[in-house]
Amino acid sequence: MSKAFRPDGDGLVWTSAAASHAGCVRRYNEDAYFANPQQGIWCVADGMGGHAAGDLAARMLVEALALLEAGPSLTASVELLRTAIEKVNVALCGDYILAQTGGTCGSTVVALAIAGAECACLWAGDSRLYLYRAGGLYQMSRDHSLVQELLDQRLIEAHEAGQHPRRHVITRAVGADIVLELDQILFSLQPDDLLLLCSDGLYCELDADTILGVLAQPFSCEHKVNQLIEQALDRGARDNVTVNLIEVYAA
Repeated sequence: MSKAFRPDGDGLVWTSAAASHAGCVRRYNEDAYFANPQQGIWCVADGMGGHAAGDLAARMLVEALALLEAGPSLTASVELLRTAIEKVNVALCGDYILAQTGGTCGSTVVALAIAGAECACLWAGDSRLYLYRAGGLYQMSRDHSLVQELLDQRLIEAHEAGQHPRRHVITRAVGADIVLELDQILFSLQPDDLLLLCSDGLYCELDADTILGVLAQPFSCEHKVNQLIEQALDRGARDNVTVNLIEVYAA
């Protein structure tokens, strides 16, 4: 567990924990994560394109973010994140990488930055950010996926999404196109907030009520991360499962 105290005296501190598992079906883990509470930067990446390609794409993302230092403001940190992700996107679209990986190499990404009592999230794909606050669970990111588009067009109902035969088809990813569009949200933090970054291997196995039940427990970040992964494994974990959890509280 790591603790980061903000030097500007805003009264918020945080802890975080993360873990990843290949799951019960897949031989390799193409997920990756990064956590730097001291700099206030976290991410989850879910690679695509097979073992060598997906692992490479996800690893390139987390390695690029690991080199960052927080900017003097949240805006500056977000721009550093955006620039680093965009550089990885260009590299993944390059001829050398495509030749080495058979022409398919990409990754989702959901990245989080905290400065003071403010938070920003950037993402592409269907890895998610959830906010647990005051007993409620809120999905803050919005999937870039075929199923989400079908939901938006009211061609399927919410209860059909989890079993849709094309539920894993995403419409945006790092490495999918030379021009990458990252979505962004900004919001303020409150004491006792929990921020959950995860790959689809978690929420495809656990419904929102189950995730909520784990996050509501009076245990440490590490315990909650382990519980989420264990419950996904108990349900068969058909995909890799990655969880990155941040707890915010008053100093």
